[in-house]
Amino acid sequence: MATFIAGYRNFKMRHNPRVRFPIVLALFACGAYADDLMQLDPFAQATAGYPACPEAHARMYTQDEARNQAHARAERGTRCAMEGTCEPGGAYRRDPEINDAVRAAIAADKRFANTAVWVSTSRKWVTVEGCVRSASQRKALVKLIEAQPRVERVFDSLKLR
Repeated sequence: MATFIAGYRNFKMRHNPRVRFPIVLALFACGAYADDLMQLDPFAQATAGYPACPEAHARMYTQDEARNQAHARAERGTRCAMEGTCEPGGAYRRDPEINDAVRAAIAADKRFANTAVWVSTSRKWVTVEGCVRSASQRKALVKLIEAQPRVERVFDSLKLR
């Protein structure tokens, strides 16, 4: 904190005082907010063969959102265990290995070498984001994901570029 204050004093002497407050406020807000964000679901890049594609980002949750998500996820896990529709450990237990398997399958398939694709998984539901070159490539990619073991649903957020 002392380093920040010393830096702020130098900033104050060299810059317009009307600009000072919004910048300092933004620095504090970004620092405090960034520390509170967390990722709950597995997320990985499968291919990087399309440099012009904007990068996808994992869904990040604030502490309050994560707490609410934890409650909802526990309820889902309890319900599916009572109904016998999921394995012990809940609906989210296999998400990391499903995500890894889907990412590896996409990366290994040469048809998608010229794409930029990111994959995230929640409750065995896979979301695929990024850019593909054609509608047929998009259809083939979704079909490949649907064919992977344990994948229950695929959400296609791909863009044709």
